[in-house]
Amino acid sequence: MRIGPFQFSYQAVQDKARRQAPKSRIYHEGEVLPPKARRKLQATTQDQARNISLVAWMTRKHLDYVSKFHFSFRTDKPNIDKVVNRIFKWHGAPRNLDYLGRFGRDEMFRLFELEKVLCGDAGLLKLDDLKLQAIESDLIAKGTDIPEGVKVNNSGLVVDATGRVLQYAICNRGENGATCKFDHAEDAANVIFDGYWNRFSSQFRGVSPLSTAINMVQDIHESFEFNLVKAKMHALFGVAIMRKAEDDGNVGPASGAKTITPWVAEAHDWVVYDYCSYGGKIYVCQTAHSTTTASVFGTDLTAGKWSEDTTGTGLDLDPRAINMLDLNPGEEPKIIESATPSSQFVEGSYLFIQIAMLALDIPVTSFDSRRSSFSARIADLNEYEVSSDAKRTKNRYVRKDYSDWVLATIWNDSASPWQLRKIATADGLALRDVQEASEWIPSGSPWLDKYKQVMGDELAINLMLDNSIDATRRRGGNVFENIDKQAIVIKYAAEKGVPISSIKAGGRSVGEVEKAEDPDAEPQPEKESDNE
Repeated sequence: MRIGPFQFSYQAVQDKARRQAPKSRIYHEGEVLPPKARRKLQATTQDQARNISLVAWMTRKHLDYVSKFHFSFRTDKPNIDKVVNRIFKWHGAPRNLDYLGRFGRDEMFRLFELEKVLCGDAGLLKLDDLKLQAIESDLIAKGTDIPEGVKVNNSGLVVDATGRVLQYAICNRGENGATCKFDHAEDAANVIFDGYWNRFSSQFRGVSPLSTAINMVQDIHESFEFNLVKAKMHALFGVAIMRKAEDDGNVGPASGAKTITPWVAEAHDWVVYDYCSYGGKIYVCQTAHSTTTASVFGTDLTAGKWSEDTTGTGLDLDPRAINMLDLNPGEEPKIIESATPSSQFVEGSYLFIQIAMLALDIPVTSFDSRRSSFSARIADLNEYEVSSDAKRTKNRYVRKDYSDWVLATIWNDSASPWQLRKIATADGLALRDVQEASEWIPSGSPWLDKYKQVMGDELAINLMLDNSIDATRRRGGNVFENIDKQAIVIKYAAEKGVPISSIKAGGRSVGEVEKAEDPDAEPQPEKESDNE
């Protein structure tokens, strides 16, 4: 038996001329997406985010799930816990965090993630006064006017022989705001940098995850616009008047036109009418018993014997009144109805939108929950949580870099009013201990059915399959803060003499408990049912 040439091979690498030929070379990602092409990709994603609602919504939904964190610090040492939490509450304000004074911490890191999604990567420059300066992706570049001796590669980085980044080339947009001019090379230790990577080592710069959806989103957007234009045209030409008159280009009686007293002209053999058709238009006689032929029609028209009839060329419709159409014989109205967008277009659009949303792993139930059951939404949310975890972890590392820098700066500043080193040392803690106790907890997912989800969490905790700390964190909370706040409420209620009772769902009320404990209590009348 003869064995075919593809018997022991991957069919994906065989070129059978039925589809695009397989690729044969592997390049460094910087060669696949060189600076000029990278800038074009960034400009396109930014333009789509400005002008296409689908892209703007996708990025906002993505940011809601992967960029929201809150700070948590707990060592069971009240003095250090208090000062560290106060430090990060203070530093979260725009005037204390942002070099330009525009953004608070949450908004700063949300925009940091947005820049990564749209442009592939982003940077935050650490300044000496504990402020951060945002560096957009395209401003980390080779730029123009680089001084001699500064060896910046095409990706805007200074790297060693192993590819490790030593410095970032920071640029500015010049006076006109449209250039990319080299400003200075910043040491990597002073830059918080992160991006979306799709290669293990052969990649210096991140690439936008939206790159796989750009063309499809543009096609969807243009299809929507074309269908809207079509619907507008149908609405604009809403009523058509159908005439049965036929016109052969010669002077002749208009179909259905009434006659003036018929008579035969001296030099002609056809009857004179008060309406005639010529050249696709209807003309009306202006003089009694006027007659004409095609050869002299222009002369008679100029002389005023005929004039164009415009009474039936349009309709004066009042949308606030009942309209009566006085049509000529042989005419009938026809309403132009639009099936735009068609059901096939709508269904196809849902499919294309779903494929575009896959670029950010967003489930289609987030786009239109009406098409799915509640259980399907829960399943989609669980899967989305899994795909979002890796992105949250990346952002947690970014926030950890930030908090470690803030703590180290304050620790080493002997003139700092916070006295962090003194307080931590008194509690037996080193800087590393303080940094490791600092946590950034994701804000978690919203409740879809709070009762059912809480009951599920309670059952899992009772069966030792879960715990209160993790269950609370999944919803963006902190169980210790909840306990502390609840203790404050209980204490305040006790001081005011207000009783507080909590009943497990499905349990007995206070009155039922008292009745069970005191059998001699006077029985309460039964409540009438709704059916009586």
